[in-house]
Amino acid sequence: MSDATTTTSTRGPKPPPRALRWLSSAEAALGGLLVALLFALMLTQAAQRYLPTGGWVWTGELARFSLVWLTFAMAGYLMARDGHITLKLVDHVAKGALARLVGIFANVMVAIVCLNLSYEAFDLVTQPAVQETPAIGIPVNALYVIPLAGLLLTTLRSVVAVFRPAPEGDDEDFEDFEDVEEPEAAEDVPHGKERTA
Repeated sequence: MSDATTTTSTRGPKPPPRALRWLSSAEAALGGLLVALLFALMLTQAAQRYLPTGGWVWTGELARFSLVWLTFAMAGYLMARDGHITLKLVDHVAKGALARLVGIFANVMVAIVCLNLSYEAFDLVTQPAVQETPAIGIPVNALYVIPLAGLLLTTLRSVVAVFRPAPEGDDEDFEDFEDVEEPEAAEDVPHGKERTA
């Protein structure tokens, strides 16, 4: 008998390409920065109420914009993880190929809607700046740059999800994927013997 023992490997979904993992990391970092900015601005607003000096109006304005930017900036990140708010009525009834077709249809519809919204956001960004925000003085058309980027990334993630469904877990499942070795060939195991750890 041979002492060669191997483990059976249950192959799950293939990990996302390196570019998509890098993009996820960048989106998560941007989301973290926006949450930190939002927290700092709200804390500053709360602290200003107890100071004898006048408040800074721009903190409230920037906090509101940060919340909107956070929403759009994280849309693609959530789309990649199937983490956005959905009603999964069909998922409980449909299984297998039917569930996959419903997923493809939903992702195509999301891609179409996001592409149309991206077109409108692009139109708003490229218009001449006529107005500025009251407190900070940012041109209003510049406010739409982050939503435009978020909508384009959500469109990209929707198209990718049509061909590569989202994994069941998070990216943590694929962090060390490069270190995984291929399982040994089946002919290495004697016939009738089960692979064990």
